[in-house]
Amino acid sequence: MIPPLITKVIILTGASAGIGRATAVALAQSGAHVVLVARSAERLDALVTELAGYAGQRLAIAGDVGDESLAETVMQQTIATFGKVDVLINNAGIGHKSSLAEIRPADMRRLLDTNVLGLLYLTQTAVTQMQNQGYGHIINISSIVGERPLPNMGLYCASKTAVNFISRTLQMELRRSSIRLTIVYPGRTASEFGERLLGEPSSNWSSLARVPAERVAQAILKAIHTGKAHVTITWLDWLFMHISRLFPRTTDWLTWQLNSRLSR
Repeated sequence: MIPPLITKVIILTGASAGIGRATAVALAQSGAHVVLVARSAERLDALVTELAGYAGQRLAIAGDVGDESLAETVMQQTIATFGKVDVLINNAGIGHKSSLAEIRPADMRRLLDTNVLGLLYLTQTAVTQMQNQGYGHIINISSIVGERPLPNMGLYCASKTAVNFISRTLQMELRRSSIRLTIVYPGRTASEFGERLLGEPSSNWSSLARVPAERVAQAILKAIHTGKAHVTITWLDWLFMHISRLFPRTTDWLTWQLNSRLSR
């Protein structure tokens, strides 16, 4: 059983849907104070109302993490309300599905602003605050496809590869500090994420098994307690990532074969 998180102050981006929403519920159930960040004010208000019966406080901040100014706003309001931040969970992200040759420039900018720059903006402000207070924990939600590109998802995969390398670099840079950094690598997750892809979404991967968002949320809560550097959700995810690293050409071929069959 995962211990409660009473007195912990946790910033969670992408809080209104999917993994983020499931994590928000799990954090509230655990008694944490949660700063909920998402684009939709309406969804955030509904989530705060839903979580009203749990211990701890909720602070909702609507905005786009790709907007550089939001990071300072989030941190300032968090410190003004709670006086500290124990954990930052960088979960906000959007997907994209189309061939690399057909990606629209507007989609490129929006995806990279959210998945990469938004994560960096908030991480920078969090590191500064955590260094000042002498402790902290940053959890970056990546994906197994950051280790293995998929056809027609190249830009999304590249954004998660960037998240991985940013996170691993920070792990080295913060090694002598009291700030921990965890990378979580979900695989296919049952959430709204696949329904809101940029580009030209198709359903050719929809027949593959998906993990409930609540299971990912529990893995995130466990990581808050353990401080583990790398977290996969299922043993198949772990196996997929390690085979990809050991046998990249073979995995390329198998991925292409699977995509070809699913596209028929």
